[in-house]
Amino acid sequence: MIRNSARRPMSAAARFPLMVSGAMLAPLIAFAAATPAQAQSASSRGTRTYDIPAQSLASGLREYMRQSGVQVGYPSEIGDKVTTSPVRGSLSAAEALSRLLTGTGLSFRFTGTNTATLERAPQAAGGAIQLGPVRVEGDAGGNNPSAASASDNRDITEGTRSYAASRVSLGKGQDIRETPQSITVITRQRIEDQGLMSVGDVMAQTAGVTTDYAGAGGLGGTANSFYARGFQMTNMQIDGASVDMFSQQTFDPNMAMYDSVQVVRGADGLYSANGEPGGTINLVRKRPLDHLQLLATGVLGSWNRRQAELDVAGPLALDGKVRGRMVVSHIARDFFYDAADTRSTLVYAILEADLTPSTLLTFGGSYEDAAGTPWRNGLPRAPDGSDLHLPRSTALLASWNHFDRDTREVFAQLEQQLGGDWRLKVHANHIRLSSDSRLTNGEGAVDPATGLGSELSGFSNDFASRKWAFDANVSGSFQMFGRQQKLLFGGDWTKIRDVQDTYFSQVDLSSPGLNVRGFDPNRVPLPSLVWRTRSFPDYGAIQKGLYGRLAVSPVAGLTAIAGARYSSYEYQSPYVRYDRAGNVTSSSMSAYRQSGIFTPYGGVLYDLDRRWTAYVSVAEIYKSQANNLAGPLPGEPLDAITGRNYEAGIKGELAQGRLTTSLAVYRIERNGEAVRDPNYPDSDVGNLGLNCCWLRQGRVRSEGFEAEVNGEVVPGLQLAAGYTFNNNSNLRENAKYSTITPRHLLKIWTTYDFQGPLEGLKVGAGVVAQTAQYVRGSVDRYDRATDPWTVIGAVPFEFTQKGYSVWNTSVEYRLSDRLSATANLNNIFDKTYYKTVGNSSANNWYGDPRNVMLIIRAKY
Repeated sequence: MIRNSARRPMSAAARFPLMVSGAMLAPLIAFAAATPAQAQSASSRGTRTYDIPAQSLASGLREYMRQSGVQVGYPSEIGDKVTTSPVRGSLSAAEALSRLLTGTGLSFRFTGTNTATLERAPQAAGGAIQLGPVRVEGDAGGNNPSAASASDNRDITEGTRSYAASRVSLGKGQDIRETPQSITVITRQRIEDQGLMSVGDVMAQTAGVTTDYAGAGGLGGTANSFYARGFQMTNMQIDGASVDMFSQQTFDPNMAMYDSVQVVRGADGLYSANGEPGGTINLVRKRPLDHLQLLATGVLGSWNRRQAELDVAGPLALDGKVRGRMVVSHIARDFFYDAADTRSTLVYAILEADLTPSTLLTFGGSYEDAAGTPWRNGLPRAPDGSDLHLPRSTALLASWNHFDRDTREVFAQLEQQLGGDWRLKVHANHIRLSSDSRLTNGEGAVDPATGLGSELSGFSNDFASRKWAFDANVSGSFQMFGRQQKLLFGGDWTKIRDVQDTYFSQVDLSSPGLNVRGFDPNRVPLPSLVWRTRSFPDYGAIQKGLYGRLAVSPVAGLTAIAGARYSSYEYQSPYVRYDRAGNVTSSSMSAYRQSGIFTPYGGVLYDLDRRWTAYVSVAEIYKSQANNLAGPLPGEPLDAITGRNYEAGIKGELAQGRLTTSLAVYRIERNGEAVRDPNYPDSDVGNLGLNCCWLRQGRVRSEGFEAEVNGEVVPGLQLAAGYTFNNNSNLRENAKYSTITPRHLLKIWTTYDFQGPLEGLKVGAGVVAQTAQYVRGSVDRYDRATDPWTVIGAVPFEFTQKGYSVWNTSVEYRLSDRLSATANLNNIFDKTYYKTVGNSSANNWYGDPRNVMLIIRAKY
């Protein structure tokens, strides 16, 4: 829930006080006394069936928000010892809230399409209550929002000024406290306070998440992939609908178009299906507003960073029944290492239309054009893995490297109220991405004495991708055991088709070749020879499934959740190899499918009191490996890898929901990864890229503990803190499974907004700290005179990256209600560390040195 203390001038009618005797009638008279237009706006949200028993104010409001879709905030001075009245029957949102507050001595006012705030009713002489009518703010255009629009925006954090969130669109929409898994939300307020400009920036600050920059060649130095609980997070959603089955190697979109980022850690097989048990990332788009708002942002920062952003939202037609929003953003920046830069331009537009009081249609799209001079491979180390202690400005690339990419997205969503609180939601999404790159980078272990050992190798890549996603579901409640029970069921379909051509680039350097000490990217000659080596025409996958979730509450405070997904998966990848003359030397087709995949889900929640809920859950996910065959020949497709997440924890809502906490212990068992079957020789089967023979024997275990706090600790003090302990191992090889995952990880960010003489000043500080990472393995040596290169041996390495902490701070000053300036200082103590460790050959990335960013924001 949120606090909203802003007040707008009241009309003369609204200022005229009503005198009533007795607190019991206050909310009802407040609603009845509203002006006709205001009453229409407050009551036109459509009727729903409510079933809310008498209980404490905090728990009663939480249940009201869940059933109505209206976010309700109230000042901290209103205590939580107030008892609400029961609410039952088919009512509008305003009528239900009036009945809920009967006898409490509280009044309410709507402050927007789906937000309201409570107030104490004024006291007059003799104990009578002096009460003004219900007021509807942010609705000046006569907007009559539909029930669908009210429910659709419950996960929006814009305007809450809080680090706490109570609801997510993950899992097709659910309260965080009612979800028996660990969920973190990075709200719009925190994004702005820390100056988080990309999804990679956000994930680097998200509790329990490790970012990986290895191979991040997309636009140079961007986060490439993310890990939680020792496993990669391979599933992505936007507004709760899956949009991509694969990890996007160059995915790091501009946060200008998103309200917030929601992350669930652990297996998410109910809605994401194929993938790893690390978790799912859900991006929440910015939505149109029912009142005019204009936001302008300008950024200047270290390494020649420049950014400008314009965000306009408001009603467009039909008395606010049609609303829109447009965001335009441009970013240009260099990096702290030599020669690399990036620039991008984003245009995002979205429309909402209340087709009827119960029907909401959303349509929109985005276009992003990005280009830059990237560095793909990162730094090498010595052959044994020891650090070369190179300057942080060192970059082994060519200044003529380039990467150009444009991304087009179109999406639509229909939300239809079916009666009572039943709802149909349909979501469709289409993304087209194309890119071309020319990349030359150093790779290879280096002799510390001479600086030699790395070689420049390069390639060019033309890539095009088309992604389609469709999701439809129905949700609502029904009566059983004298209580409301919740049901959701639906289906989804996703398809991806890619085309890729890869070209090898041979770069000649004069003797003695590449020396990492004093290397100059501007002196790298253009390739002397370029030829197409391989192509992947029309490869990709199709995934489809049916899912359902039932939440049964037999008695007050106890809820049992059962769910399941039944899905299928198919993949194909043609492969063609060429010689230097352009002739086809070989071709093949990898194709496999798997159906009848069943992934169950279950959990139990118990409300210990109005503030705390305990839970246990079991969730599964699978990863297809049907391209590997089990013996005997000709073989049968190997069953999928399965990941099972066991979790137990407790979640709390304190200070009337302004502060949220969670504690969780977990264990993940990932079983069935293919290992070679020693009873059969290696064999290719037909021309389908299938291989025999394999056994499902791989076993990985990850277990640990998580603790998190988000929200307002005391008035003016916002805190986001998360601690994670993880221990993961490959049981078959008796070794650590994920070397990138630290054993201990701590992330803290806090701000204090001063009041009194220093009002307008807000200061922030935070730290990201982790323990050591131990890395061990081997790097293949190649004979580069052959085509393709042949392996001639392997060189072992091992090294430790010591634990480190990086401190950041910010100072914001509000020059007026509409204008503010913020200075963010990151890596205050200029710590030298590797934000990602790779191997002896490449993929070691220094963390950013000390840097500053000045942000000017204007709001109208």
